[in-house]
Amino acid sequence: MRQLAAFLCFLSLAFAAFAEQPKNVIFILADDLGWNDTSIYQENSFFETPNIDALAQKGMVFTHAFSNSPLCSPTRASILTGQTPARHGILNPNIETSTVRLTALQSNTGPRNQPSTAPLTATRLDNSLPTLAKVLKTKGYLTAHFGKWHLGASPYSPLEHGFDIDIPHFSGSGPYGGYLAPWSFAPDLAPETEEEHIDIRLAKEAKKWILNNHRQGPFFVNFWPFSVHAPFEAKKDVVNHFINKRSPFNSQRSATYAGMIKHFDDAVSILYEALEEAGLEDDTIIILTSDNGGNMYDVLGEIYPTSNFPLRGGKATQYNGGSRVPTFIIWPGLTQSNTLSNEPIQSADFYPTLLSGLNAELPDNYTVDGKDIRPLLRGETFSPRAIFTYYPTMPRVPEWLPPSATVLYDGWKLIKTFYYGNEEAHRYALYYIVDDVDETHNLAKDRPDKLIELDNILSEYLASSGAALPLQNPDYQQGRFNFNTIGKPALQYTLPEEKTAANLTLYLFVSDNIADAGDIVSVSWNLLNGSDTSSITYRQFMGPEVTIETQNDGFSFIAPEVNTAQFISFAFIAKDNDRTVRKQLGIKVLPMNSAPTIRLSNTDFVAQKGSKLTINYTVNDINKDKLFLRVQSDDFSIDESINIARPVYQFDIPPSFSQSEAKIAFIVSDGRASNSKTVRVTFSDSESEGKTDVGVKGTENRGGSVYILIPILFVALGLKNFLLRQKVILKN
Repeated sequence: MRQLAAFLCFLSLAFAAFAEQPKNVIFILADDLGWNDTSIYQENSFFETPNIDALAQKGMVFTHAFSNSPLCSPTRASILTGQTPARHGILNPNIETSTVRLTALQSNTGPRNQPSTAPLTATRLDNSLPTLAKVLKTKGYLTAHFGKWHLGASPYSPLEHGFDIDIPHFSGSGPYGGYLAPWSFAPDLAPETEEEHIDIRLAKEAKKWILNNHRQGPFFVNFWPFSVHAPFEAKKDVVNHFINKRSPFNSQRSATYAGMIKHFDDAVSILYEALEEAGLEDDTIIILTSDNGGNMYDVLGEIYPTSNFPLRGGKATQYNGGSRVPTFIIWPGLTQSNTLSNEPIQSADFYPTLLSGLNAELPDNYTVDGKDIRPLLRGETFSPRAIFTYYPTMPRVPEWLPPSATVLYDGWKLIKTFYYGNEEAHRYALYYIVDDVDETHNLAKDRPDKLIELDNILSEYLASSGAALPLQNPDYQQGRFNFNTIGKPALQYTLPEEKTAANLTLYLFVSDNIADAGDIVSVSWNLLNGSDTSSITYRQFMGPEVTIETQNDGFSFIAPEVNTAQFISFAFIAKDNDRTVRKQLGIKVLPMNSAPTIRLSNTDFVAQKGSKLTINYTVNDINKDKLFLRVQSDDFSIDESINIARPVYQFDIPPSFSQSEAKIAFIVSDGRASNSKTVRVTFSDSESEGKTDVGVKGTENRGGSVYILIPILFVALGLKNFLLRQKVILKN
């Protein structure tokens, strides 16, 4: 009996340990994947990402997720350290230089044609920093890195930053020589098929590693594919598929880039298969994000690789197209499936969120710029907080700026360009991005109060972070810098059409940039410097299809009903002989709120007093709002909120319950509207009848079955081991 009692005590402790078992983590970091390159926000009519879209529906999608830099290496360092580039010092991807520099340095001199100096970036991720992998290893995690690193070759590789393995152990910016096998940059990987895609192969390697190691303990997998970074390459048959889908009226029409996205999507599917085969879907956190916005400067034939429209700019710019990135999080037991969050988050947030959520203490005497966003995953909100992007460099891509920093706070965004002001020392741009998604209305002169407020926030942060700042250039010769060149791309980043358009200019006008369902939206245009043979054609390429009412030099339409915010967008092509100008126009349509729904596995139970009642439920909201569920019963004196992420409710019926019938109400709400269902419980004197109905009848939700079966299996395995030990004792 003492042994049995000891076993039962051990079993209770094991149950507690099981309930707190650390979750596995898969961190998927795409390279250059733009905000509009998937269909997780709204349907993409050209690119195809069915696997990513389906995976996103299992968790929470963030509509305002920002990378801490518009270029790759600084963001990657922010994810691993929880610090912004201003603090960790990697300011741009100048990583492959032979110069080893672990901190950023200010420069006291600069070219004579530049008003400011540019600080020197750190060129390696400092090994002394407590990266995610290092901290998780102290909690018993197995760690693996697959894909791009670009934070320094050995001795600054993933192997020195806490990862047990690193495949393909390559430190470059992209897959040199191409994505398709054979791979000169990955000599240790022998192709399994002809022209095997490197990211498909990396996904297979990650899958193999997970299946071989998951029984040894929790794991942290960095799956950082090379897709969709240059060089631009995809399999011929895939490219041909998208060639047949191209339209001149879509801002995204590069068949090669579309093929690259398709390969990335296939790789994500292979990675998730590993969880399914190992039965780990319900015990694995999945994060998918991008290191910066989509590439809108490399020229592929006659087009840029992608478009971040309706956002302004792209990779390597300070506008939102450079840093607003597709992001979703699946956290079993925490996130509700198929939900959207409009709360701003940043790359540095993943560090404290994962460590705190996995019971790993944040390092002592170490400053973390990110914030634990688990409250957002539970459907809560944050008070306004500042999000910073520090990018003191200036590649002359479209929409480029000289050395700049930005702060996003409470819907306002300030871009400060150091020492490039005309009337003042610095150049400022202030946008209220809630209403001005494409950042076209600079309110710096109209709202000096907001400019001062945000400039103070930005300046205080840069000072406290110890950032290496641009300085006023003492060598600058007044008048040498041409301010008219700001934002205009260098020749190699200019499209062929742009080079020949000359002064042909198309202006677009819209009555409302933001509309509610039922509003009449009017669009018109004006073409300057055209001839009598000029023509303007247009077509809708984004959003729910609308009916057009044609007018002179314009048209109108009625904004449709939508469940989530959607952009109704049109592409315009103006032609005049050999001159061509293309423009896009987008109208944001706000969603109409609908009440959420709830479905119960059964609404009529026959139960026995003293038994456990198990009710499975499914909730849904077409607006993708975070939902809240409350259970109430006057008969049982119940009034409690329950976790929707675990779709089963269990209740112990008191043996002394005196009524012959009881009711339990389930009320689901999105904070604005609600819906309810009621369960009726009747009581039987027959023990067998009660056991047959309670917790079995109508149980159709897989999640509930898992929570019932796991403890049973655990007890069975423990009992088996206990009996085997007793057999050994008796034998001896």
